[in-house]
Amino acid sequence: MRANPGQTALYVVGGNKFMHVASDGTTREIGLLASRNGFVDMKFGTTQLVIVDGANGYVYDTLADTLTRITAPGWRGSNRVGYVKGSFLFADPATGVFYISALEDAASLDELQFATASSSPDDILAAVDNHQEAWLVGQVSTDVWSYTGTTGDVFPLEQNAGAVMEVGTLGAFTVQTLDGALFWLGRTPEGSGKVYRAAGYTPQPISNDALEQRIADAIEAGENMNDAIAFTYADRGHGFYWLQVPGLSTTWVFDTKSGQWHERSDFRLGEHVQHRAKHHAYCYGKHIVGGDDGKLYVLDRNANTNAGDPLARDRISPHYAKPTLQKSVFGPFELDCIVGKGRPGGAEARVMMRYSDDGGTSWSRWRTTTLGRIGETQAKALWTRNGSAFDRVWHVRCLDDVAFGIVSAAVQGQ
Repeated sequence: MRANPGQTALYVVGGNKFMHVASDGTTREIGLLASRNGFVDMKFGTTQLVIVDGANGYVYDTLADTLTRITAPGWRGSNRVGYVKGSFLFADPATGVFYISALEDAASLDELQFATASSSPDDILAAVDNHQEAWLVGQVSTDVWSYTGTTGDVFPLEQNAGAVMEVGTLGAFTVQTLDGALFWLGRTPEGSGKVYRAAGYTPQPISNDALEQRIADAIEAGENMNDAIAFTYADRGHGFYWLQVPGLSTTWVFDTKSGQWHERSDFRLGEHVQHRAKHHAYCYGKHIVGGDDGKLYVLDRNANTNAGDPLARDRISPHYAKPTLQKSVFGPFELDCIVGKGRPGGAEARVMMRYSDDGGTSWSRWRTTTLGRIGETQAKALWTRNGSAFDRVWHVRCLDDVAFGIVSAAVQGQ
């Protein structure tokens, strides 16, 4: 999906249909694509929206309201599309060749307007734009080409010799921009599975050990990393890189302001699964997301359900153990959290707690306590009779349709 630069129109591809989505949610079909499955990429120019699906390219003329297939002899195919100084940027799949269109006309492709990323003999997986430069992200390397301003038969992009990075990508659609920087799921000649952010022209790892272990397990299990996908968005001063990796049970999200990762999910049949959102556009003043179910949703920080499905808010503590590994006897366990909001209709809101004494291998039964009815701002989220253990991990969960924010938790161990 893609919003126009003024965020006043939203365009989506569903199946093989290219559609306009109005602010009230009604859709209008504009045209049909030749393909029905797989990812597409879209990019706006001044009067054109260009769509690529790997083998095919399309141009939507925003003035004429028409969708046409790119048939110029210079078309080679492309998985991603960029936009540099008025020209659309493409990469020939399974090669190191990239090429550009005429100014503001993606349907006009000169067969001679191409070049080869030469820093490494790997294929280009994603040709994207950042700071009006062409970033050519390959299998194990990344080149940056800058606009030279030349005209005529001379190729107008030139390699920036000081911007060659020995990091490529595992998934073309994990390469996304945010806050003026490029983010991607990386691969190097030595290994793969880290997430990087480019600081200028220097790739910096930002993934933590927990995420890297899960990605490594997915790779070893044979998951297809070509299906990994990411999007970015900004909300209330925070930037988010939202990453979906095949084989992982949750969606991992990096907060650029805090520098921390967190996990998001759908909650189905008592288990966490990856969040349904795979694509994003900011339009009509809303963060609109879509997934494989063919529906569009709004990311709303005030919502306490996933479109009516339970929204599981989980917190798991670090290990609680004495340095001497002596047994602790636990007193009351209390959450300092939002209370007194109640569930819709005035019912009492509840929160659950359980614990593990063997590092998370097995757990106690869930026990519930109150978060209060509407207006009960002095309610206590408290559990007593918590037994003893040499090593204790605590797990709290809220499934109710109610605001749930934890400040801290306190427990006495003797």
